[in-house]
Amino acid sequence: MLLVPALAACGEEVKAKPKPPLEVKVVVSSDPGKPTEGADVVYAGKVIATSDAKGIAKLTLKGNDGDAYDVTIKCPKGFQSPSKPLTIPLQRLADPSEAPEYDVSCPPLTRTVVVALRAENGPNLPVNYLGHAVGRTDGSGAATVLLGDVDSETSLVLTLDTSEKASEGLRPQNPSNTFVVKGQDDIFTWDQKFVVEAPKKKAWVAGPARKGPVALPTKAHW
Repeated sequence: MLLVPALAACGEEVKAKPKPPLEVKVVVSSDPGKPTEGADVVYAGKVIATSDAKGIAKLTLKGNDGDAYDVTIKCPKGFQSPSKPLTIPLQRLADPSEAPEYDVSCPPLTRTVVVALRAENGPNLPVNYLGHAVGRTDGSGAATVLLGDVDSETSLVLTLDTSEKASEGLRPQNPSNTFVVKGQDDIFTWDQKFVVEAPKKKAWVAGPARKGPVALPTKAHW
C-alpha cells in the first residue's frame, strides 16, 4: 500500500494563513450629496480616522470575516452626532481593490429658511421675528425674508407689524404665521390679505353747558 507523503505529517497542526488587513470607508454627509469634513471615527476611546473634504474616512481593520468593530462617530461642531455606534462587520469583497462603504449622517443643528411673503393691501410693513424686524414689504406688499441659524426640528413665528400710523386702518392687525422647520433647509410662502378700513368721521360734540350768571350787554351812556 502506498502512503501519501502529505498525510505522514500526523500530529502537526495546520495553521490557517492570516487574512490580510481590510480597508473600509466611512462616508459622512450632512444632507444627501453634501459631504462632511472633520468627523472623527473613534474606537476604544481613540480617534482612528477623520473624514476628509469628500466626507470619507478610511480605516484599516484586522481580523477574520465575521468579526465586527463598533465605532463611534463624532461629528464636527454644529452637527448632530449619531446616538448609536456604527457596527462594521469584516466582510471581504470578491474584488480586493474595492473597499466596503458605510454611510453616516451628521445633520446640521441649525437650518436656513426663506419665506416669500405677499401682503395684499399691505405695503411697507415691517416683518418681525422674535420681536425684531427682519424685513419689510415693498410698495406692492412683497418681501423675501432669509433666516439663518434656525434650530432644526422647531417652529418659527413671523408677524406683519401694522402698528405704524400709516397702517392703522388695516385689518387684521398684526397677523402672524407659524412655519415648522424640519431636518432640512426650506422655502415657505405666506399670502396675507388685508382689508383697508375707512377712517371714521369724527362726530361733532357740543361743549359743556356754561354755568353761573351770564353777563348782559350794557348800553353806553354819553
